[in-house]
Amino acid sequence: MPTLNGGARFRSCLAALAAQVPAPDAVVVIDSGSTDGTPDVARRAGARVLEIPPAEFDHGETRNRGAAALPDVDVLVFLVQDAVPVGVHCLAALAQSVSQPGVAAATARQVPPPEAGPLTACSVSAGSFGGAEPRSVGPLAAGARDALSPEEWRALLLLDDVCCALRAPLFRAVGGYRRTSHGEDALMAFDLLHAGWSLAFQPDAVVEHGHVYDATSVVPRYRDDASFFREAFGYRVRPDLISVLKGYNAELSRDRRTLTGRPELLGGRSLTMVLAEARTLRWAQVMAQRQGSRGPVGTLPVPRPLPSPRTSGSKSRSGRGRR
Repeated sequence: MPTLNGGARFRSCLAALAAQVPAPDAVVVIDSGSTDGTPDVARRAGARVLEIPPAEFDHGETRNRGAAALPDVDVLVFLVQDAVPVGVHCLAALAQSVSQPGVAAATARQVPPPEAGPLTACSVSAGSFGGAEPRSVGPLAAGARDALSPEEWRALLLLDDVCCALRAPLFRAVGGYRRTSHGEDALMAFDLLHAGWSLAFQPDAVVEHGHVYDATSVVPRYRDDASFFREAFGYRVRPDLISVLKGYNAELSRDRRTLTGRPELLGGRSLTMVLAEARTLRWAQVMAQRQGSRGPVGTLPVPRPLPSPRTSGSKSRSGRGRR
């Protein structure tokens, strides 16, 4: 886990990790300048703590440094500091999923934390990793894979290191995450799919996670994501005003549909009031995507070499799946 001023949710995450059955072989925290005592909290919980200057933080390389400090294991689990595992078998479900033949990585289901507001709950519940049904992507046939457009690739990148597991030998073979300021998990998913592996979504592994945004704080999150896909994959998320309007209407329709079907997410507030807030938030969100979509367009990444499931053997070395 990379950390920075983890606060109460980080303490809840550590407590949930301590309760996992079976227990993880090790927990490594890599902190980039916390001022709230996060490193000491982690040490008291039994984690190994690495500390780096804030200027050295990189979404890919920082996680690589943390992974390198783990013992020799079959399965690596990556978490963020505010993702709290639900139940005692979260890590075991991920390890079991990623140990299936041909599966390179598995991502946990995300559910909104109890304190989440209605719009955060909508975003998490209706997001790519909020469903209750298992699914997978891959393996992709070479011919079909090579014909995929950047937009089609974006829809296939079923990996989110909010909470995910990867086969440790593959992670080491590819050199870990790419060095990047954004989208390290998307780039890893691309490499794994290109090498013929599958990615799994495992809803039996659940974490509470969700960010509360307003019309100001939502901008960098969605602008940076759109910039990443434009630069790294050659795909403009919102290429023009028509796509902005379509996206805005789709977001509002989803909010209305989700809140109507699950009125408990309103938390006692009126649907009319929450949808009024949604109009402001979702407009800021799609306009931020439009901002990130402007500028020079890159091309698809060059895939990094990896052993295929056929050449590497795809079972873990142990039935437990050490992690």
